[in-house]
Amino acid sequence: MEFLNPAALHAFWLVPLLVAAYLIRGRPRRVVFSSLLLLEDLAARSSERPWSILRLPPIFFLQLLLLALLIFAMGEPVFSTRPVIVGLVLDTSASMQALEGERSRFELAQEEARNLLGHVSPRARIDLFHTVPAIERVGQGALARADAISVISSLSPYDLGEPPIDYGAELQRIRKEGNYDQLFFITDRPVRGRGEAIRVVTVGRAQDNLAVTSFQLTRSSLTKPALTARVEVSNFSPKEQSVNVSLKGEGRIIAARGVRMGPRGRTEATFEALPAHPYYEAELVARDGLALDNRRFAVAPASRAVKVLGVSPRPEALLSLRSIPGVSIEVIPPKDYARIADEDQALEIFHLSAPSVLPQSHAVLILPPEQNPFVRVGKALSHPLISGWREPHPLTRYINFALFRPAYARPLRPLSAASETIIDSPEGPLALAVEERGFRYVILGFDPLPYLGKGNLPVSIFTLNLLDWLQGASGGGSTITGEPFFLRARRGGMLLTPRGAQYPVREEGQTFSRTYYQGVYQIARGTEREYRAVNFQDARESDLHNPTPISFSARPEAFRGESLFAPLWPYLLLFAVVLFFLEWFFNPLAFPAAPSQRADYRRAS
Repeated sequence: MEFLNPAALHAFWLVPLLVAAYLIRGRPRRVVFSSLLLLEDLAARSSERPWSILRLPPIFFLQLLLLALLIFAMGEPVFSTRPVIVGLVLDTSASMQALEGERSRFELAQEEARNLLGHVSPRARIDLFHTVPAIERVGQGALARADAISVISSLSPYDLGEPPIDYGAELQRIRKEGNYDQLFFITDRPVRGRGEAIRVVTVGRAQDNLAVTSFQLTRSSLTKPALTARVEVSNFSPKEQSVNVSLKGEGRIIAARGVRMGPRGRTEATFEALPAHPYYEAELVARDGLALDNRRFAVAPASRAVKVLGVSPRPEALLSLRSIPGVSIEVIPPKDYARIADEDQALEIFHLSAPSVLPQSHAVLILPPEQNPFVRVGKALSHPLISGWREPHPLTRYINFALFRPAYARPLRPLSAASETIIDSPEGPLALAVEERGFRYVILGFDPLPYLGKGNLPVSIFTLNLLDWLQGASGGGSTITGEPFFLRARRGGMLLTPRGAQYPVREEGQTFSRTYYQGVYQIARGTEREYRAVNFQDARESDLHNPTPISFSARPEAFRGESLFAPLWPYLLLFAVVLFFLEWFFNPLAFPAAPSQRADYRRAS
């Protein structure tokens, strides 16, 4: 047995007052007797023993039982039919970092969680869940209440947006699978409807917010090393905003500019001729709702020197690329690729050949053989007609396609839905681009080699665009928080996160998936340093005025019918009422008589 309201039991301190009521002598009353002989002996005995033992009438014990029953009933005693099972889901997404005064929304959520658990049964077993990167249990399940509160205090939100799921259906699934008597969800999102046995607590309020929504570093061209930064700023508020944008290189401010945006508008700031730094940071100098999206990071693109590994049975065509300033190339026959593929290359070009799997680097496949795992190759064409091209796209800029006429081509049929047609012909695509697993791949159904410069200007421009686009992918971009980036684990090393955690880079692991926090990740291999920028980007989280609501179905799944507790207090209260009438029946003098009854008594006297 346990009490749902144990504080009411302190009322037992009132029991001595009941005894005191019998110690207090009442005011004497005049009563008419026919004879005093019966009272003389009683008066003599009472005067002889003034300090005799307190003699309580039987009605006192009836009143004491009545008082005890009332106090027990206020304590709400229950018999638990089984241990209580509680689930608690904490929203750990990025928007929970927004400040509400001096405290974050997540700190408010932690306080709400402690208050909720403080009202559950001490015998309850509690499962904790967080929402990102996915809804999953935190640590071991079936925690005691004190252990659950300790774990809640140790949690913190991630730099991740919430997964695009139906929270109403997901919470109902969790409650059903966990067989929870009660499921709590604490979030900063509004709720439409309610799920039975599911209680949603919303923290936070609508706030104005600004965000850096894009930060790109580019070089003017393959042969020009000057860097240009473009910073896009968005206004997630219903009023006009002005803000200063500062640009930092390795943590030091190198440029700044003011921008103005209309209500829920956006603008762009451009910084040119930047000094060389391995990584850069764009930051808004503002105090708004969410500080996380006020900054973004970018890594400088690779230098103009491009190291190329060529794989071809005809090396002369590939060696012509050496005439392009900044390009160095090593050409090997296809049979030697397995031996040299473990070395770092910025770019790999497969000429009249193809690897068995996509390489872990940016790559170009020129006229791949019919037996390849990437495309199906059509019949040979002589001087094919160009019927279309992707524009705008870095691969097609500055090209006059009226003069673009390869001497030989074979149309391609992509095997991957991620492939994008860049150059098309009536017989099928002649150039495909794929961005997959953090790398860029281009598959050509024609041969742009040898590089002839002004001797074949349209094709030469396409070749420069190709090298520039693939070389630019080696830096300047970023990974979104929560997405993995790829490592060259074959060389080993150590990866350092923005929070200071270190992870060894081993042979068996080619990806790093713990990109839960925004910042610059460093891969150290001896004295060499490689930088990767990881940025938070989720407009739904940044928009603190219009959070996506959580909707429960209009007819939620029925909660199981058995009771958690067998309550005793109604029976105690009923018994107390019965005792009250018994006391009135056996001790009617304890209740004041009506005025007419007192008048009849005086006349009878």
